[in-house]
Amino acid sequence: MDIDVRKTGSFPKFMWHHRYCILAILLFTTVARCQDVTVAAVITPKHIQINERARLDLTMSGKTLMGHIGLPTFNFLPNFLAIPLSNKTIPKLIDDKVTVEMNWSYELIPQKVGKIELSNVKFSYQNTNFFANPGTIIVGAVDTYRDSSTGGIHKVQAEASNKKPYINEPIEYKFRYLYTTILPTLESPIKTLPAMKDFMVDESVGELISSGKVDGFHYEEYMLRIYPEKEGRIVIPPAELKLPIQGNPKILKTDMIAINVQQFPTIGKPSNFDGTVGDYKITAQIDRSRLEVRDALTMTIKFIGKGNYRTIKPPIISNIDGFRVDPPVSVQIQVEKTPVFTYVIIPLKTGILKIPSISLTSFNTQNKTYQTTSTTPFPITVVPRPSDVINDEESNFNWIWISLLILPIVLVIGYIGIRMYKKYNKIIDNGSGNGPSISPIEKAISRLNSIATTSDETTRVSFGDSITRILHQYLCDLKGDELRQLNDTELEAFCTKLGLSDEIVKELLDILSKCKYHKYAPVSISAEEQNGLLERTENIIKLIEKNQ
Repeated sequence: MDIDVRKTGSFPKFMWHHRYCILAILLFTTVARCQDVTVAAVITPKHIQINERARLDLTMSGKTLMGHIGLPTFNFLPNFLAIPLSNKTIPKLIDDKVTVEMNWSYELIPQKVGKIELSNVKFSYQNTNFFANPGTIIVGAVDTYRDSSTGGIHKVQAEASNKKPYINEPIEYKFRYLYTTILPTLESPIKTLPAMKDFMVDESVGELISSGKVDGFHYEEYMLRIYPEKEGRIVIPPAELKLPIQGNPKILKTDMIAINVQQFPTIGKPSNFDGTVGDYKITAQIDRSRLEVRDALTMTIKFIGKGNYRTIKPPIISNIDGFRVDPPVSVQIQVEKTPVFTYVIIPLKTGILKIPSISLTSFNTQNKTYQTTSTTPFPITVVPRPSDVINDEESNFNWIWISLLILPIVLVIGYIGIRMYKKYNKIIDNGSGNGPSISPIEKAISRLNSIATTSDETTRVSFGDSITRILHQYLCDLKGDELRQLNDTELEAFCTKLGLSDEIVKELLDILSKCKYHKYAPVSISAEEQNGLLERTENIIKLIEKNQ
């Protein structure tokens, strides 16, 4: 069939219809492709802390092979910062057709706390925009967590009782764990209290002081008693609580606490102030007020009040006339945390002596003043030992009758003493000859051996006098002096000069006291007592010699 073409370059009428059909087919194909595109925006997890991170996953896919895909665009500021993590293309075969799926991942860093509605994410494909919304995310404070499975709220708190203390002033640091429901786990939350670097910490570390329910929350409260050890600003780090949530443990943290430690006032500061802080009363007690010379009494000093007991040092008690004071033999903190110091005090002379008052200066942080508290002085009556010679001033007897009674005994003892002295000197002289000189200890031991081998009754009667004479002779030989009777004061002075210990001096004086007792005793000394005293005398001489 012939076709009549009337215009050059023009289509026949039926050809225009075909062109419209092709255009319609192309438009239909583009719309169909757009309708097959799927986009998604997913954020995980839906509940985070301010110090945690969330993940945003974006996906774009379709049933056709897509091209000209632009990057997704969104802006979550000022609520979140978004940091790209990765993007990837995943080819797929759907209905015997090759398609492409695009994935983009971002890390979201929260900038504030609260329930936040996120804006839409825009995807672009062939100049067509697609939108997906990630939904809502809850950002909790670092000290609070809401459990999605139970809806329970868990949070932690910390506080200090005093943020402007003085050095050594006690502060109560409290940590609380509050919760509305128990976590669905067999494990218990684990608390970690901060390290108190610049504080002295009381022995009761993190003890549970209370628990219960308040304002719809169950709570557990723990307490540390701390004492600042330096001036200036000290920051207490956060306390932590680990919630054992399966697969995603949560760590809650309290706020940091700043402590500003003040200096002690310089106005009115006593020279003897040693840093003791608190409001105290000092008391003292003695176990007896009447005793024999060189016996010991016990004095107990107790501090009652409020403050930092660890800053209280044992009072220094020295230079008390007529007494020897040993350092505290026991320092204890009683159940009520009251410091108690115990001292042993030994009188060195007889008479009416006095233990003076003992003072303590502390800084009272309540009224910001220095205060001094003192004990009451104690009068002490010190009497001689029964074996000591009674002084004239202290005697209540008639010396005339005492002289009449004692004189015959003194004459007999003097006569026996002269005989013993001549006998001992004869033994020493006979042993010496023209040979080398005999040392003081050799001479003393030789005389002791002579006493031990003598068994007559007269020797037993004069036994105490003989031991006394040997000891005095030995000490005089050490000094290079002629034999003479040394009194207790001279003995103590000489022993101190020799550098003898208190134990040796005490033993020496006790032996001499026992000799005096046997010298004036109404009955003679037994053989067993003789041997014991001889052994003690030999030992003390050897100890003195060893000390040389």
